[in-house]
Amino acid sequence: MNAVDDWIHARRDTLTWLDCDRYVWRVFAGAPERWYDDPATLVAASAQAHRLLRSDVYGVNVSGPFSRHLVGDSEAAAVCAALELPAPRRVLADTLDALLHQFGDRVDLVLDCPSPRRLLASGAEIDFDALDDVATGLLEVIRSVADRPVRGLQITCDTAGGPDEDETDAWSSLLAAAGHYGWITAVRLNGVTDPDQLDPKLPGDLLLLPHLPAGVLPDDRRYGGGLPAEVWSDTSEAARLLDAAAKRGFRFGEIPTEASPEIVLTRLTALAAGTR
Repeated sequence: MNAVDDWIHARRDTLTWLDCDRYVWRVFAGAPERWYDDPATLVAASAQAHRLLRSDVYGVNVSGPFSRHLVGDSEAAAVCAALELPAPRRVLADTLDALLHQFGDRVDLVLDCPSPRRLLASGAEIDFDALDDVATGLLEVIRSVADRPVRGLQITCDTAGGPDEDETDAWSSLLAAAGHYGWITAVRLNGVTDPDQLDPKLPGDLLLLPHLPAGVLPDDRRYGGGLPAEVWSDTSEAARLLDAAAKRGFRFGEIPTEASPEIVLTRLTALAAGTR
């Protein structure tokens, strides 16, 4: 499948991109203690879930296998040391290989890479050198699996209101590598909660906005959203938000961990009906 590339180049009318990771972990895998470092469990649960959830895109968590080694409030040197560990790199490669075998060309796999700031000590003053060092460490991890037929690179940013110049500058090596490999690029903005915070100058082929409803998104193929957490609740407002999202071409959102499976299936059925 080339769903994302076809969407960017206007060769398809809709693109549905769901982040289901934590929902699948709870509902389909039973919330196991091991998740990112157990490829067999993760891939089996994800394959089972996909038959119902039917996202066009699946994001592979680049930092997941390293999470046990990435302790809170880490400095750049500690983060870089963790990213150099060979065992988590092997787990990432094994997970990616198993997902590619399981899904074949039915789903676009993209690498979900954290913004470097996401891995550093929260609340501390973080300079560009620290961000750049962590970006270099992440780049080496990505290079270690770049020979696989993935479709894109997603950078996930948690910064409130969106990234500053230092943060986006630190992405440059990651985005350049994606361009070298012929991948599409997407930037997920978890910290953007108001359309006035959107910066159209941000890099990336696509901008993913998990907290914005469809009614406030720009009428532009570049912006994905419309499926905030409220959509997955059992309320009349949720149904209204879903109806608006179904009328958009590019739907993006994260299914909450604690969402009711019955409500999720109801929402996805309505979304598919809107596609038709």
